[in-house]
Amino acid sequence: MSSELHTRVLTQSAELRDIATDWDGLCDRCRVTPFQRPEWILSWVDAFSPQSIRVIEVRSGGTLVGLAPLLIYPRGEDRVLAFMGGGISDYLDLLVDPQREHEIVVAILDVLRQLDEWTTLDLTDLPAGSVLHRTSLTRLATQHDNCSALLLPKTREELLQHLSKRQRANVRNARSRIQREGGGVIELATADTVPEFLDDLFRLHASRWSLSGQSGVLADENVKAFHRQSAPGLLARGLLRLYRLRVGRHVLSVIYTLFERTTVFCYMQGYDPEFGHLSPGTNLMFSVMEDAIRSGISKFDLLRGQEVYKRHWRAEIEATHRIQLARSETVPAAPEELVAV
Repeated sequence: MSSELHTRVLTQSAELRDIATDWDGLCDRCRVTPFQRPEWILSWVDAFSPQSIRVIEVRSGGTLVGLAPLLIYPRGEDRVLAFMGGGISDYLDLLVDPQREHEIVVAILDVLRQLDEWTTLDLTDLPAGSVLHRTSLTRLATQHDNCSALLLPKTREELLQHLSKRQRANVRNARSRIQREGGGVIELATADTVPEFLDDLFRLHASRWSLSGQSGVLADENVKAFHRQSAPGLLARGLLRLYRLRVGRHVLSVIYTLFERTTVFCYMQGYDPEFGHLSPGTNLMFSVMEDAIRSGISKFDLLRGQEVYKRHWRAEIEATHRIQLARSETVPAAPEELVAV
């Protein structure tokens, strides 16, 4: 690999599509969540049409080794430099080849300093393992939100033992009630059935939120457009698994998950309140965990939000962080200002 790093700022969506293959390769080499992959971010760009894309690309020779998917948006009188993917992504971060992490981050921060259009840097939803926590910017980090996750054991039986006595009873009772109704069928979406599964998810998600007098995020047509755009690519890439629980002709529950290496990200779910007495959400969630165990997955991430059901699964809180910096402050640029890797 060439020792010299070259940077470029991409400002057009067409430029992002042109590097999609290289971007995908970089994702495969570094620590990443599905929310940094091109299938996710490019669909976000198509659905939300950001006006001021400022993606910092770092290359060594012809190889893409770093990417900062940023944009600038107005907030009052400020011009905020932030990650793309905000609002619908639970984790946001840089993409940095681990072999040259220190140099690449320095190069990105140097370009960031030279961008003169922003007044405030606001990087949200940073996971605990973000490369930015290994730079001097981490001194500015504050807690932003809470996600929750549980470590999966090797077997279904161990998973049951991990749960509380009450939750084990909930799982057993949910299975029994479904069996008394004639048995449930759990289906996985295919390339042909993804649109149908998404329609079910949109409908059931709205039904679930209507119980609390709210509409939910899927009331936004741009969000629906994003999922319709991104789902086929995510499925083809092996990242998306859409599960559906059906009894007879009735769809009771849908769960949208993203499988990335050793982690399942449980992104969204919906259930039919009319069949709430059958506990369709609990039934399908446990089945998804069983599938994850069979697939060799070691972590089940329930993502952000403090819904009560997450505590029932004994998930542990994992904080995300936020880094804010005014333009008048100094952005670290020199290698000695970064924490050694």
